[in-house]
Amino acid sequence: MSRYSVSRKGMGGRKPGEATKVVRLPLRVATIARRIAEGSLRPGDLNAFFNVEVRHTMTVPLMASPAACGFPSPADDYLDRPLDFNELLISNPSATFAVRISGDSMNGAGLFPGDIAIVDRSLSPFNGCVVLALIDGEFTIKRYRVKAGGIVLQAENKAFKDIVIPEDSAFEVWGVVKHAIRMF
Repeated sequence: MSRYSVSRKGMGGRKPGEATKVVRLPLRVATIARRIAEGSLRPGDLNAFFNVEVRHTMTVPLMASPAACGFPSPADDYLDRPLDFNELLISNPSATFAVRISGDSMNGAGLFPGDIAIVDRSLSPFNGCVVLALIDGEFTIKRYRVKAGGIVLQAENKAFKDIVIPEDSAFEVWGVVKHAIRMF
């Protein structure tokens, strides 16, 4: 028997004729390899396998009193508990990602070109939320509206038309936009 063989019986999810190789692996490694081949890994499985901590905690001091944007107020001599941006922005780490915003269609919602949107894929869209959607292969960020005729993606800028989603279009909501980060 050669080192590489083609098996047609007991294929374990492989395509007929796909080359295989018999190797000895620790059961833990073999299980992960099998799940990779089957495509059954869930978000975070590889991180757990390699014992990788996804969350890197870094905090910054948070002042106990707000800073007035109008008339100056006296500063307090103490700080509140440290602020962890992971805790503030991310509720589900394995389902959260960021995307840079381009275009002006969402200016009325406070989303401007160059901002970074924090998107949570674990949340289902609801009427009035802001979503990252994929329409016929193109990404867009819009307000999600459920109307009698179906789904409408609403722009927050009068210069842009709303997008009515036809039933035959390739449409998918990739996640709900939870936060935006703006750099000056």
